[in-house]
Parts: sequence; structure tokens; C-alpha cells
Amino acid sequence: MKAFTVALILVAGSLMSAAVAADATPDLLALIQAEWRQEDSVNGPIDFAAATAKHIEKTRLLLNDLRSGKSADFLSEEGKQLDELAAAAGKGTDEKLYLGVRDLKRRIALANPLFPSGPLLFCKRVPTSYSHLVMQYFGWRARPGGGIFVLEQPGYSLACRDILGGKLSGGNTIEPRLSFDAKRVVFSWVDCAGRPPAGVPQQVNEAGPDVGYYHVYEATLDGSSLRQVTSGPYEDLMPCYLPDGGIVFCSTRRKGYSRCFGGQFGNRWHSYTLHRIGAGAGEVQALSFNDVSEWFPAVGNDGLIYYARWDYIDRDAVTHQNLWSVRPDGTNPIAVWGNAEPAPHCMFQVQPIPGTAKFVFTASAHHSITAGSIAVLDPSRGVNGHAAITRITPDVKFPESEHCSAPKNSFLREYYASPWPLSEKYFLVSYSPQPLLQEPAANAPGALGIYLLDAFGNRELLYRDPTIGSESPMPIAARSLPPVVPSQLPKAPPPYGEVVMTDVYQGLPDAPRGSIKELRIVQIFPKTTPVANEPKIGLAGEENARAILGTVPVESDGSARFHLPARKAVLFQALDKDGFAYQTMRSLTYVQPGEKISCGGCHEQALSVVQSKEMLASRKPASEIKPGPLGGQPFSYSRFVQPVWDRACVKCHGGQIENKDDPALLALTPNQKSQAANLDLSGALDAKEKGLSRSYAALMKAKDLVPRYAQRNQVQMTPPGGKNAALGSRLIKLTRDGHYECKLTDVEMRALAAWIDCNAIFYGVYQPEEQARQFKGEAVAMPDVQ
Repeated sequence: MKAFTVALILVAGSLMSAAVAADATPDLLALIQAEWRQEDSVNGPIDFAAATAKHIEKTRLLLNDLRSGKSADFLSEEGKQLDELAAAAGKGTDEKLYLGVRDLKRRIALANPLFPSGPLLFCKRVPTSYSHLVMQYFGWRARPGGGIFVLEQPGYSLACRDILGGKLSGGNTIEPRLSFDAKRVVFSWVDCAGRPPAGVPQQVNEAGPDVGYYHVYEATLDGSSLRQVTSGPYEDLMPCYLPDGGIVFCSTRRKGYSRCFGGQFGNRWHSYTLHRIGAGAGEVQALSFNDVSEWFPAVGNDGLIYYARWDYIDRDAVTHQNLWSVRPDGTNPIAVWGNAEPAPHCMFQVQPIPGTAKFVFTASAHHSITAGSIAVLDPSRGVNGHAAITRITPDVKFPESEHCSAPKNSFLREYYASPWPLSEKYFLVSYSPQPLLQEPAANAPGALGIYLLDAFGNRELLYRDPTIGSESPMPIAARSLPPVVPSQLPKAPPPYGEVVMTDVYQGLPDAPRGSIKELRIVQIFPKTTPVANEPKIGLAGEENARAILGTVPVESDGSARFHLPARKAVLFQALDKDGFAYQTMRSLTYVQPGEKISCGGCHEQALSVVQSKEMLASRKPASEIKPGPLGGQPFSYSRFVQPVWDRACVKCHGGQIENKDDPALLALTPNQKSQAANLDLSGALDAKEKGLSRSYAALMKAKDLVPRYAQRNQVQMTPPGGKNAALGSRLIKLTRDGHYECKLTDVEMRALAAWIDCNAIFYGVYQPEEQARQFKGEAVAMPDVQ
């Protein structure tokens, strides 16, 4: 699509209706007519007949919907005019008739009772200098310009005012949100002055000054009060008011790096997750302990917080930034939709639709800015699958996850952003007729304007500033206050929570009853080095460092009850009698101090505090985690696996065969001896794989010996039965079958199983100095992280 240009279209006669011509200012009228022509001339000169027929059809759909359930005289005159225009079009179409139809459609659209009769709040901003879903919200990548504005007469005038009189124009403003009484606005802003250029390496957060970070600000709409809510060397992003008066936002205070990033992302903490602060002021409280980023918290009509969470535990880093919910005290995180769905990549800018349990969102790309297609989600129609999604802009594909014919280095020819629902059919949005550019390009500064959009394919311009983008429109009107969801946490909580699993076999239909004996609990650590695979955790790529905390028992009816350390990211594995994982959770969860939670079973999507049946586990006190020989410390291949090879295997697989008179070796053919020597299971440093041992490198490269999930794998749902873990390992089968009289003890077999079940990692820590100790077989302390 051609870049948008402002052009005044001069048309003879009364082509614009009185409603638009009399009330729209000349500058807005010029923009409206120019956009109409551009919209219908994408592929060349306007075909007035085809364009008129298209808009008559869309106008009739809109009119019929608006008149449904209304009095007979509501928009009746417009209905007559549409019939007259349609009849005239049947006899022949020209430019005048085309413009008449477009004018009538706009007049009908603005007559919608849901269309705001008062002013709109929005922000002006220049998009980031580097287009990427995470990078776009780094303050040191921001470009200056804009602020918080009020559009006085949306649809009829371009007149707007900066509520703070230009105080924020030297920085970058993102995602303003009104209070429920519409008297205050909260937003993130970064001062773009006095910071190093974007290309200069940034200092680690705590090592440098509080410069070049987004912080949360609050202002009254008359501009009489502006206050900075947060400070410090952290990004504080996307704030939203809570019904209890607090503010939820995303922050890098969790202190972690994304596992798939390169050096261009800098040395500041990459990952921002949910936090909150009380009304007025107070201490910032972490709500989430996810290891990578989260975005766009919004309060649902049920009082819960809904947000996008990045989830890539042993799976593709690109495809899962989908919808989750959590209580306002941080308890009970739930995957609402899309955690096993690769398209769209990102469910961003989610907003609840009034009077429903549905949400509107921007279907966004991973490797670009927050922008794409607009869609509505109905979670009642499933936790995955597109049956739950209605596309409001079906002509605009889900960027990056769906193929679209677009100009070079772009995902889309046009794009949408920041939807605000008036209903499930009508929305305020931002729209760009310019292409959506990919990483690392910067998108056009003035691409986005503000529009009224409907589910029938109609889009009407409300505001555009050709020099700078306009985003996040919302009516300045009081909204119904969602219910305050009270916290169920105790006043003086213990440092742990309690988890009840009602039946582990729910979600494991092929697991025989009684076969699952334990749950293994694995802690996931946030990354503490900034560049992907430097240093390596293993050879799968982009893995999490982790520790086995230990195991808890599963009762004969499949129930389990146990304590879980609070504020720690963990996943569960369902183990058979031999300690092999039948199923592994490739996501993470956590509990708050004193939280009591229950889940329905293994691979269950949602958690609930309701227990549906009498359980054997409920008759006993909650189990404590038993560390066992592998638990309570970061996993280490050199410490737990290499000793198995040293005792039982290196005499044949040590690079050269030793003790050639050993009875176990005498029966080997020359070819078998050669193969044994080529599989070097010694613990020495491998010459090619930096930081890894010979045995580890050899096993990981041998075909089918050690299954694991490689980085960017597209296995969306974990297959049960341990097929991608130890139970599906040819190495395990060989050892179990008595490979050339090789006999491993139960402890050794469990160590091998745990290693493979943990995606066959080599190190359990990120820091090079601690990895050096692990390579020597030394124990290292658990990282002090939350």
C-alpha cells in the first residue's frame, strides 16, 4: 500500500451530507476524503462501480445491526437514502454516487449509540527504534515525541489538547489507561534526553543511573497534577488501575534475561513481569515469577487480571505469547487461551468487552512492534483452537504466523493496534495504511491514526496527525467498577503454599491407574547472562537452568497434597515406579506465601480452589518435598550422570578400550570394539563443544540415544507416555536390556532418567564461574532468586 498522504479532494456539488459537511472541519474533511480514495484505489484507479457496491453492502449490514431492537424511526431516513443510492447504483455509478454512499455510511457509523458522545483520551508517540516484541519497550530504544491528548469532538474535528501542556514531549509515552471514574490517567513514560545512544552498550541495571527507563506516571485529566509513581533502574510498563485502587504493571524487577536474545538487546534486564503497587504509593510487590516477559495487564469484568505471558519451557521461543489470568494478589495463574496454539504469536493489548466474558486483542507479531490484526476471543469455546476466535479484520492476517503478501522486510501491507471495545462488534482502534516492518527496522513515525471500526468491515477516521502516531484511544467516561477480588492469603503467611492435585490421571488417559507413584518438582531459574546459549546449558539450545527440588507421593487414587516453596517458578513431572517421567509440564507455575490451590490433574489447563471429590491425599497432612540424592541443588551432569559412565561404561567407551582381558570385552567383534571406542563416555573436556564433556557431546550427537526438545521445536502439546523423555530413550532401553552385561543400580537408572527428563541439560546454572565448579563435579548453591 502506498504511504498515506494528505490531499484535499475537491468535488463539485453537495457530495458530502449535511451531517458531515456542516460539522466536520475542513482539515478533517480533507483527511476523510483522501483516505476513502486511498482505501479504494490500492491496486490502481478507483473502480467506482465495484467500490460503490461493496460499500452499499457494508452499509446495509451496519444499518441493519444498528436498527435491530430499536424504534422504527431510528435511522429510518438513512435507510431510505441507502435504498435510493442502491437503486441509483443499479443504473450506473460515478464518482459523485460513490462519495455519496461513503458519506452516508460514515453518517450512520457515527450515529451509533455506542459511539462516544464526549471526548476521547489517546496518546501520541513515535514507535521504537527497533521493532521487536520485547525490545520495543526498552526505554533506551525509545524515540521522543508526543504525550497524552484529549480529542474534543471525535469524528467531527481534529482539535485536541495536550493535558500536560507539552511536559512529556521530550520523551515517549505508552499505553495510557483511565481510572474507572475517568478522573485520572496512568501511563508509562521515559525521558529520552541524557541517555546513551541506542547503539551504545547499556550498563546492567543496578550498575548505572536511573536514566533511559520507562516509569509509571499518573495525572489528572485537567493537567493540574502529575506524579511519578515508580522509579529506579528498571523498566516499569503498561500500568492499569485495579478495582481496589492499586496499579498493576509489568517490570524488570524480576531480574532476568530472555534465553533467545543476541547482543543487540543489551545488558539491562530483558524480562518484565507482573507487579503491583498500592493506591497512592507504597512498596512494589511482585505478582509473577515467570522467567520471561509478560505484557498488557487488564482487569476483566470478573475482577481478575488478564495479560499476555511468554511461555517457552523446552519449546519454541517465538510462538507462545498468549492469554493468562491471575488474581490481583498474584495467586492462581491460569492459561486462558492459546498456550498450545502457534497462531497468533502474540495476544497483545487485551481488553474485556463490556457485558460479556469475551475479549478483544491485537494479534501481533513476535519480531515487530505491537500491531497486526484485531480479533475477539471467547474463552468459553476452548482453551486452544481458532473456534474461540472471531476475526474483526479478516483481510489482515495474523502477522508472522500466517503468510501475507507484503512488501519486502514487512509482515503486513496495513495494520491495526490498541483496540478499545464499545461492544463485541464496535471498537475504537489505531490503524496504519503503511506496512508493518520487521525487526530490526523502525516503523514509520506517523503511521497510526484513530478510527471507529466495526465487525462488518467498516472503518471511519476520527483523528490523524501525519507527523506522529496516535494510539490507545478510549472514551473519557466512567466505567462500571469490576468486583474487587479479595485476597485469600493469610496476614502472616508461611514461606510456602499448599497444592492439592485431585487426580493425576485426569489428562493422562493412557496411564494405567496406579502407575503414577510420585510427582517430581523441578525449579526453573531466570537467566542471569544476557546472550542466548552463552554460556551453554546443554546442546538442545536456549534451555532453562533448573534444579530438581525432589518428589512428593501420589496416592493410589491419583491424588496428591504437598507443600511448595513460595515465589519459585516450578514445573511438575508425573513419575512411574522407577522414577521415569510419564508426563512433563512444559510450562511453569508458582504459589504465593500461604496460598492454597488445587488442580484437577496432569496437563489440566485451569486451576481451581474447589475439590470435586473425597481424596486419599486429603486424609493426610500435606507432604514435604523429599530431596533424595538428586534434589535440592542445581542439576549437574558431571555430578549425577558422569559417575555412572565412569563406573560402568568407560572401560569400553573411554576413547580406547582398557583392560582388554575383561570377560565382557572378549566377546566383542573388531567392529563392535571400534564402535565402542568411538563413543567416548569419559568426562574430559570435549575439544569441539566448548564447556561440555566428551561423554555429553557424544551422547547428544548419537542418533536417537537421548531424546530432548530442541530450541524452536514445534511440539505444541507434550505427548504422554514419556516419548520425548527417558521412557522414549534408546540409551535407557539399552541399559535396561543389559547392554553387554552392563548392570546399573536403581539409583544410577534414576539419575539417568532424571537427566533426560530434564531435557538432557548439562549445567543447572548460568554463571560461568559456577558452571566451572559443576564441570569439576562440585556442588553449587541454589540461586537466591524469586
